Amino acid sequence: MRKILRQRKSGLSSALIPVLAALVVVAIVGAVLVYFAEWHHDNINSFWDAVWYSVVTMTTVGYGDIVPRTVLGRIAGMFVMLAGISVISLLTATISSIFVEQRIMENQGLRQIKLKGHTIICGWNQRLDSLLETLENGAGERREGIVLVNEMAPERMEEALSGYSNLNLKYVYGDYTKEPTLTRANLKEARAVIILPDMSLSSVPRDDKTLPAALAVKSLRRDVKVYAHITDKENLTHLRRAGVDDVIVSDEYVGYLLASEVTSPGISQAVATLLNAETGTRLQRVKVPVELVGKRFAEMQEYFKTRRNSIAIGLVAEEGAVKLSDVLSSDYTAIDSFIERKFKAAGLDMLEKGGVRLNLNPPLDYIVQQKEDAIVIG
Repeated sequence: MRKILRQRKSGLSSALIPVLAALVVVAIVGAVLVYFAEWHHDNINSFWDAVWYSVVTMTTVGYGDIVPRTVLGRIAGMFVMLAGISVISLLTATISSIFVEQRIMENQGLRQIKLKGHTIICGWNQRLDSLLETLENGAGERREGIVLVNEMAPERMEEALSGYSNLNLKYVYGDYTKEPTLTRANLKEARAVIILPDMSLSSVPRDDKTLPAALAVKSLRRDVKVYAHITDKENLTHLRRAGVDDVIVSDEYVGYLLASEVTSPGISQAVATLLNAETGTRLQRVKVPVELVGKRFAEMQEYFKTRRNSIAIGLVAEEGAVKLSDVLSSDYTAIDSFIERKFKAAGLDMLEKGGVRLNLNPPLDYIVQQKEDAIVIG
């Protein structure tokens, strides 16, 4: 893949440089011929006048302020006209082909992404649409962009790119467990990475690339937030050890929701409403106003209800770094060894993400701390 990209880039530059060189040669040769043919006349007093005439003539502007009077000068002018038209046409065609080539490369997911503060989504499955819809509904004024990284056919991805007008969507084709692919997605400037069970090359979502992808991302950017969705709960422990910030397991809460239909009708509907981005009532994480820091949780609840018509149900904060040894299991497995080797090869001995400390439904007299955010329904 890197070889293809280098070939394309070198092809573009090698096509443009000869045309620009030909343009300069025609301008200089034409100026020299006109100057030596017309230097003894009053209309061309310097070599700069000859260059000016040559450039104006070859670009078909033709101001008429300088006109050759000798036969040799007019022959030189004819050469500049004919050669200039040819070279300018070739330059226009070359520049147009470069833009077309860049557009093709972008559609095929082969261009370097230049976004900053964006979210990278690794993998593809049937739930990608709902993920993008949720991100679009919650985008607001955010325009950092989203980069989709997978091995789907480019024509399939064009449909996704064109379906969400409120998202700045980009596409990178390639194996997201590999450094060159993540580099093209501009992981260095990314805000977060989401790893999905991938079905780009299979008929069902698979977790087999999730752990290698998480390790690759963390080895390149230890501080970036990584969130993973998996189908097999057995992979949860390994992803935690790899430093993934949060993991969503498919169907993990199905049993609870089904039981709630029998024991507490309405609970599953309430959960569905809170998790639906299209409804007006949903779970949100919002900043706590400065004046509420150091106040009781009861006062914060009153503030959000009276000022914003929202219900504060808890607080959340980021915790400090955790050592790698703290999360490796006591029954040291081959996967533990693999994870440890990967981190140490990257010079890491800390999982710098820290953790998320959730304080749900705290006592009414709990004192709101600095750097805590509110979890509200609103």
